[in-house]
Amino acid sequence: MHRPSPLLSAGCAVLLTLTTIGTVLAATPPRPGAVLIRVDMANGFVPVGERVTPQGAVVGTFRSGEATVSLIARQGSSVSFHPSPPAPGRPGTPQVSMNTQRPKTAADATAYRDSGRTLIGDLVELGMPRAEAEREFGELATLDGAAPLTSRQLVTVGAAAGAQAAAGAQAGPMVGGTPYDTQCASINVGGGKITGYGCSTFFLVHQSGSDWWLMTKMKVSAHSSDESWFSPKRLTQLGWRISWGAGNILHDWDPYSTQPVGSCVTLTVKSSSPWADVSVQGNVCPNSLGPWAVTTARSGGIWNGMERGTDYEGALATQAVHSPPGVAASFQSAWTLSYCDMWCN
Repeated sequence: MHRPSPLLSAGCAVLLTLTTIGTVLAATPPRPGAVLIRVDMANGFVPVGERVTPQGAVVGTFRSGEATVSLIARQGSSVSFHPSPPAPGRPGTPQVSMNTQRPKTAADATAYRDSGRTLIGDLVELGMPRAEAEREFGELATLDGAAPLTSRQLVTVGAAAGAQAAAGAQAGPMVGGTPYDTQCASINVGGGKITGYGCSTFFLVHQSGSDWWLMTKMKVSAHSSDESWFSPKRLTQLGWRISWGAGNILHDWDPYSTQPVGSCVTLTVKSSSPWADVSVQGNVCPNSLGPWAVTTARSGGIWNGMERGTDYEGALATQAVHSPPGVAASFQSAWTLSYCDMWCN
């Protein structure tokens, strides 16, 4: 593995898993009464609603007690909820994770952009106001962080990609840096007092047959709105990570080590591959931002601290991944969130 560049200055736990098998289901109209997002591990969570977006994605909502999780995914996906035990002052809530497995075909390489989906559009479907989504997650929408393509440009890009596939040409890097895929979720816990959104964006930056290189961006943002005088709920941990299936190799990742944070600052994380670089900026508050559970095929970013008042907290990370020939493009996003009352240790 290649060591990435260092970071640059510029209660309760929740972890999110989603699995998608192939791409056929994404193009197939749902059967009446069909379950479009399967629950693999419920641990008390039950589905409370599903709907299909105009682009063919599925928004699924799941609830248990005072926790509600919504996610946007392809038809045929699955979600798992992993509970954490309660502790004094820290109610036990689940961690939730998302996993996707897709074939390495020319049609699959452009399926996301051909559908008309966008990162900002996905967040709006989850309930995030568009202006807020553009402000907080806009740089995740494209490879270089520039303004996302308009819907008219996306149609043009999709038509060009379709012509290229029909001619039997090898698909190259995403035109305009548009995503290969995204995974996004929203969460509402503590009776609505803790809310947030998080996303992974995947970019196919090089393709030679089934030898692929991908770059990823991750960001999660959440806060407490609890302004009660006695023992208000406050965030203590927030993280997002991406894990890859067997055979995929993590080439570069950031954050690589834990960086202490003394006051709220803008941090930049960045990763490099032989084919492209990516970076993400975000506001990070005390006490630290560091790597989350790094292995040869997994990395992410995690914030630890004590939320000041109702400030937004954030965590961010980037990756460069090599997916060799014969290996499936299989990836999983996970979100963890912890909170407790203000007086917890």
